[in-house]
This record gives sequence, structure tokens and C-alpha cells, in this order.
Amino acid sequence: MKSLFKTLFLYSILFAFLPIQLRAEKQPIQEYHQVTVLLGKEAGNVEKLVADLLKDRIIEKSDVEIAITQNPENAKGLVILLGRPEHHSSIQEQFVKYRIPALTDLAPGPEGFLLRQLDSNLLLAAGIDDRGSLYAVGEILRQLNYGKDNISLPSNLNIRTAPAFEIRGTQFGQSGVAKTLAKVRDWTDQETQRVILDYALAGANTFSVDEGPMYDFIKSFGLMTQGGFGANTASEVKDPLWMASESIGRGGYVCPSVPAAKAYMLQKFEEFAKTSPSYDFLKFQGGDGGGCECDRCDPYGLTFIHLVEEMSNIMHKYHPKTRIYFTNQKFDNADDEAIFEYLNEKPRDWLWAWGFGPGSDATTWQPGHRQTHRMDLFRYPGFGPYGLYPLEITRQMPARHKLLYYNEITHWKYAQHAYVQMYPRADKNGDLPPHWGHDIYERRPDQYLTQVYNRLSFYAWPKQYHRVFNDLMPYGIGDITHSSGNHDHFNQWMWQRLLWAPRTSVEDVVDDYSKNWFGPEAAPLMAKAIFQLEENLGEIPGKPLPEKEGILSYYQLVTEAGKVMPENWKKSNWLWRMYLQKGALDRYTQLMVNRQIQLQTEVEELVKTGSAQEVSDQVLNQALQKLRSEKMESPEMFGLKEEAKQLGEESNALFGSRNEGFFNLEHDFIGLGWLDRQLNRALAAKGKHRKELLAMITDYENPGEGGQYDNLGTANPAPNVVFGYPYDHGQPYVQQMLSEGNRPSQRSMHFTQDEAQGVTLHYRDLDPNAKYKIRFTLVRPWYQDRYASRMNQKSETILADEQVLAQDLEIPLQMSDHFTFEIPGKLTKDGELHIRFQKAADLAYGDRVTVEQWRNSGGWGTLVSEVWLIKE
Repeated sequence: MKSLFKTLFLYSILFAFLPIQLRAEKQPIQEYHQVTVLLGKEAGNVEKLVADLLKDRIIEKSDVEIAITQNPENAKGLVILLGRPEHHSSIQEQFVKYRIPALTDLAPGPEGFLLRQLDSNLLLAAGIDDRGSLYAVGEILRQLNYGKDNISLPSNLNIRTAPAFEIRGTQFGQSGVAKTLAKVRDWTDQETQRVILDYALAGANTFSVDEGPMYDFIKSFGLMTQGGFGANTASEVKDPLWMASESIGRGGYVCPSVPAAKAYMLQKFEEFAKTSPSYDFLKFQGGDGGGCECDRCDPYGLTFIHLVEEMSNIMHKYHPKTRIYFTNQKFDNADDEAIFEYLNEKPRDWLWAWGFGPGSDATTWQPGHRQTHRMDLFRYPGFGPYGLYPLEITRQMPARHKLLYYNEITHWKYAQHAYVQMYPRADKNGDLPPHWGHDIYERRPDQYLTQVYNRLSFYAWPKQYHRVFNDLMPYGIGDITHSSGNHDHFNQWMWQRLLWAPRTSVEDVVDDYSKNWFGPEAAPLMAKAIFQLEENLGEIPGKPLPEKEGILSYYQLVTEAGKVMPENWKKSNWLWRMYLQKGALDRYTQLMVNRQIQLQTEVEELVKTGSAQEVSDQVLNQALQKLRSEKMESPEMFGLKEEAKQLGEESNALFGSRNEGFFNLEHDFIGLGWLDRQLNRALAAKGKHRKELLAMITDYENPGEGGQYDNLGTANPAPNVVFGYPYDHGQPYVQQMLSEGNRPSQRSMHFTQDEAQGVTLHYRDLDPNAKYKIRFTLVRPWYQDRYASRMNQKSETILADEQVLAQDLEIPLQMSDHFTFEIPGKLTKDGELHIRFQKAADLAYGDRVTVEQWRNSGGWGTLVSEVWLIKE
């Protein structure tokens, strides 16, 4: 003890005579024109890399003089004592001098740090371990303000913190959409490394990575790595006897119940394990894609978990410290129950965690199309459906195993937590979500913006993802999120910050992000813009895109942020350019939709007619000429497009990023193609028929006095529909599926799959003495090649009170059409009428697997878009 005090006394004498003072002095905060990062004499490689990182990030935004040294005599200006206390005698001295409690596993906690300003020229940045030092640097960078040749810090800085969750990870890289549709350049290795470090500075400690230079780079900073292996993935195998019955019929997977195929996969994994680096974690993905639906594998969950156990034993032979987990993506209830029984049968020491990702949730109907759901968990909603199944998993599996998330926060539509494309279809048991979970399924993308932007488009969702995080994360030990590019930049950054401090409010996260990426001057404007962007992206009932004031206000906010952003922030800020591109493109789209609606209105005014007057051929030709020759792009729109082009070229040059929407602006948003066709049909018709055709143009939805109109599809008024559900196409919607010439109401529809009963409408309170006719809008989608081979449906039968109106009526492909039938008077004598659609006889037949693949990839039995019951 005497020796320790003697040592500390000598240190205090030494530091008293240094050129800079390491003693605490109560001085006001000030600007620093010189900075010294002082490392300990025994600093390790990670601490040295972290010091270099701090220096590099500071000089990107300021010309401040900054040096790194391990010699206290060379320290000048603001001195940052950086590193682990056991490697740094100066840090040890300050802990003793100021009676600072030691860093422990409880205070602050593993991977934690202490950031404390001891006087105006001395900043303590002590990490409990190597990663703690890295995260201390992240906090310094978030706290700094940058001048042209100086930096400054808030006064009385004193932050002692550690992450709340053990696992905090993500993926990195450019998306295929960015490369093909946005036409961006490839990242350099240095840019890829920068992305990794950006998320690490936000708190990430784990990255999914393949063997190679990036693996080595990640490990050099003391971070953790994740590898992955598809338990039945073998795209190189072509033997048809080995092929798996994947849930949507994808190739490239083998059936593990075929002995030769299983042996092949085990040998393949042995080769993988031999040559792979020592990953900290190894994930076995259960499905999406992968898995096998055949009877031999049923329940696939049990087949899968036994195979993964054998593979894990191989992995641990070569890499005994690698932690193993699996995901239950696209499994059904029987699969999960089989795994629960397996885990509870006896200790399974080889398994670390259960992974929960897209298609894992038995209490939501999100894309991933889980085939059955745990309806027994819905009796009391609690905080909503997101957390019900994670809670059930932790309740059923042994406590030795953990729940690790693999959350999908990269797609803005048709994904795990994204906007639904359409209201979800029933699962194979016919189950649909209970009413109290409907807020998930009422979130839809703006129906015009969704035509411009890919699923992997640039966006930010602070409120939605903050809600999802807080609903899900109480049951897990962390998350290694799914990311397919850097278009989800905000979402991934926010997720890492919440994994560190989950009680942070959404407002504070957005403020922190905005200051960190755009500087304090622009931060308030950008924070407001980010919240506005989230609102703009969604469909707002009663407020279509042309009426959304937020589109213009978002664009103006980001523009103003650029004006107040100092040049040292703005010159290389690719991210601000991405936000402004989004604003310019959204505003362009809004104006184009408005222009198309205006043109439609002008054409309607031309052809409006009274009951005693027929519209002439001349007027119809004039309307067609106007429709086809009108200039659609205004000077304002042209300027927005040019601005987006310039911004995209700059963001691509700066960081290989650009909004793909720029290359996808030309659309028929409102169905002008239908209007063109209807005018041509009217031109060819005469008398009453012409008037009927034109009446559909000028008063489309009106069924006339005593009539009724049903607009089928998600969130549309269809009061007479009693069976069927909105069609979601069973796959991400692509532009070719339906012609944009269709009106919006023609593009949405109700459908049924292999049920005996088709879409059904029930009319009541009809006039028993009147005659009625019925008009349908029908259209069927085009399918991508990988789905088309099993889609033989083309027709349906229509019945009125079990009397056939149309037998095996072929539905038009892609472009809708109208079909009108007289209703026999005897059918409405009782004041009621049932209209029922019936599927063709030759579809949805075959073995169980074939039918399930057909269902899972968008198969339909009956399909209808609109119905008018017209009283004659």
C-alpha cells in the first residue's frame, strides 16, 4: 500500500511540471485550436486504432491541430486521456486524484466507458475494455462542435455509460438495387470500412461478414463477427431427386430427408468449418429462402434442428468458442412446437440462441408468409402483437438459451415491419389477424410514391421503428439487424443507439442523429424534416398525395438545412444530398400526379353531356388529342428533376449513393390509359351506348339511383362483400404485374385461393319489382418467371343466387375490362341477391406441397376489382 501511494505521489510531482496541466481547474468552456490524444504507455493495437480514428474524424470537419502521443511531455491544448486504465498511468492518476470509482462490470458495465471533463484542458475518455475505448470515441465525436480551425465541447461533460444489450449488430454493403437501378459506383474498401466504423461508433459490436479483408478489419477493432450457413442451401446441386420442396418453389435447396442429400450437406459444411475463420457467432437460417415442405421432412422444424445439431458439432470441432443460433423463418406452429419439445427433452449445450427474424412471428401476418399462427395467444392484446410471440418463445424454451433478433428494418414496404402491400391474406387455416392488431395492417405506402420507389429506397422511420423496438426488445439479448444497403441509414443508426440506451425518446434519438450527421446549425431543421418524411411516405386516409402539405415542407426544410450548414459539414455530406434528392423527387411526383388529375378533369369537362345531347366525334377527337399531346412537365418540375440529377451525381461521387427513383419517374399514376381506351370506345359507339361509356368517364363510381357500388381491395368501401380478402399478390409487387393504364380502383381487388367458396357479395333491401344488371371490373396479374410455371389460373365462373351468369369467364391479363350481365328478375323478388365467384376446376389441385407453393406465391382462385349493381 505504501508503495502504491509513493508511486502516485511521484506521478503527481511529474505531472505538475508538464507543459500542459493535467490538474483539474475550474475554467469556462473554450474553443480549442490544439488537441492532443494521449495514449497510455501500454496501449494496445485497438486503442491505437481508436485514437487514429478519432483524429481522422475530427480533421474531416476542422483544421484544428491534432496529434497523438504516448508521451505526456508532448501534450498541448485540449488533452484527451484515451484508453483502458490498466494501460494508462495518467488515467489511473486522475481516478485516484478525483476519487473516481473504478470501472467495473456493473458500473458502467461491459463495453462501457467514462467520459469526463476534469478541467478546461483535460478530458478523460476511459474504456473498461477495448470496445469501451472505441465507444468513448463515438461519444466524443457526438459531443464535439466543429469550427473552421477549432473544436469545442459542452461544459461539465460527465458520462458514465455502457450498452443495455449484449449483442448489437448489423450487415453492411451496397444493395443490388443501388447498383442496378440507381447506377451507383462501387464502394472502395475504405468506404466500406467507414460504414462499419460509423455503426461501431454508434454502439454496434457485431457485423455479418464473409472471410476476407473485412473480417480482418472488423476484428482489428476488437469487434465481433457473424457467419452464416444455409442448412439445406446447395445451388450447385442439380439432381432432381435431391431437390427440396421450398415454400414458394425456389430452387437451390436440397431435401435433408434424402440420405444422400443430407450427407452432401454435412460434407459441404465440414469444408466450410475447416476453412472459415473463428466467427463469434454462426447463424443457421431456417427459411426465406430455404427449408423443405415435403411429407418426409414434416415437421420441418425437427428435421432442421437435428441437422443443425450435427453441423454445430462439426463447427465446434474446429471452432469451439463459436456461438450457434438458428432462425425459425417461415416455420409454422408444428415446426416451432417440435423445436420446443427437442430443446426441453434434454440439455442442448451446443445451441446458444433462438433467432427471430422475418417470417418468424406467429402473431403477425407480415410478409414472409408464415403458414399458421398462434391464435391462442390473442386473447389479451397487452402491448400489441409484436411482442406476443417473442414472449411465448422465452416462456417455452429452456432458460439456458437466449432469444436473439434478426430484425428487418431495411425495406419500406412489403417486409417484416414495413408497410403492408395490401391487407394480409388468410393463412392456410383460414385465420386472419384479430381486430385489435389492425394498426399494423392499416399502414400502407402512399399509393403514388410506391410507383416510383423500390422496396430498397432511401427512407427514415423514427416513430414506427421506435415503437417496434420497444415492443420487441424486452425479450431478447440483442439484435443483428438485416440491412440490404445504406438507404436505411437512419433506421440502422437509431437501432444501434437504442440497443445502447433503449429508454431514449424518439425525439432525442432524432436530434442526436441530426446533430451528428448535419451539424448543430442544421440539426433542428433536419430533425423536423425526418419526422415529416415518415409521415409523407404513408397513405393518409382522405389526404392523397396532391393534398399533402408535408411534401413541400419536407423539401423546404432540407433545402434550408443546407443553407445554414457550414461548408466544412456540407462539402462532403453525401447524406444530406440523399435527403434532399428524396425531397425533390417526392415533390416532382406530387406535381406530376396533380397535373395528371388536372388533365383528367379537363378531359371530363370536354365530354360532359346533358341527357338530350350526344357528344360529337369532333369533341371526342379533341379530348383524345388533348390527352395524348398535353405537355405534362412544368418548369418547376423540370427544375426539381435537374436538381435531383445534380444531387445524385454528387452523392454518387462522394459515397456511391443515389436515389433510384430518379430513373423511375415516368408513370401513369391515375389510369389515363383507361381514359384513352374509354374515349376510343365511345368514338366507335353511338347513341345510348356512347352515353353510357362517357358517363363512366364523368361519374365513374356512380351506379345510378337505387344502385350500389363496391370498390374491392384494401381499405376501400365494399359494403356488400361478405367473403374474400384483399389480394396482396403473394410477392413484392413489381410494375409489370398490372398495367398502369388501370385506374387505382381497378388495380386493387378481393380474392380467394383454394377455398371452396369464392369472393361473395350479398345485397339486401333491393326493389323486388325492379330490373337490375351488374357490372364487374376484372383483371388478373402477370407473374415473374419463377412463379409463372405453377400459375394456370385464367378464368372464373360468376353465379347469381347459384344461377350461372358467366361460365369459365377468362379474365383479362394486366389491363382490366368491364363485364355486364342482366340479373333475372326472379332472383331479386325477395329483395336480396347473392353474387358468388367460383374458381376454375383445374387449379389448386395436387399434393399438399404443390398447393401450398401455389398459395404462397400468389395463387388465386377468384378475383374481382369492382362491382356495380345497377337498377334499370
